[in-house]
Amino acid sequence: MTTAPQAQPGAGPDVVDPMVRQERLAGRVSKLRTRAGSRNYDRWLLVIGGALMPLGFVLILIGWAGAAHTPLLFEQIPYMISGGLLGLALVFSGGLVYFAYWLTLLVRESRTAREDLQASLSRLETLLAGGAMIGGSFAPAEEAVNGHSSFVATATGTMIHRPDCVAVANRQGLRAVSPDTPGYTACGLCEPLAVGH
Repeated sequence: MTTAPQAQPGAGPDVVDPMVRQERLAGRVSKLRTRAGSRNYDRWLLVIGGALMPLGFVLILIGWAGAAHTPLLFEQIPYMISGGLLGLALVFSGGLVYFAYWLTLLVRESRTAREDLQASLSRLETLLAGGAMIGGSFAPAEEAVNGHSSFVATATGTMIHRPDCVAVANRQGLRAVSPDTPGYTACGLCEPLAVGH
């Protein structure tokens, strides 16, 4: 489901919010299917690497056995070339293919971990955008005033504080208040309504 483009506040009519644009692009990219993405090539890497290495060792043993049973040098050289060198090449090739399989698994795991982290951060961002944590529970976010998203007061108090004020830090039962509520005064410690805080 795609969302309608939203213009940023204060921007021209044809400027689209970057988050909306990124979501739209991610949705379109997820619909693409490539031949490489539809097959499981890492399993083939595992099978090929697992077959080449033992085959190489077998050829090395056959070459050694053939060369060991003849005293003539001109008969030993073909065993060494066909068995020893070809077997060594297959062992190294199998090792490289198996290493490619291992790297493929690492890339897949890191990609999955990154996607999980992005999803968690997105959920956290949604929770934080929906409300500010005050006194162990979420309270509705107030409009930003002097760069702060909300102001708080104690359950029975009439003094406005910033949430990080030392007078209300770690206190239970705080409530969100608006700076223009009549009868409330600003805290002298954190000065929530002062410009520059």
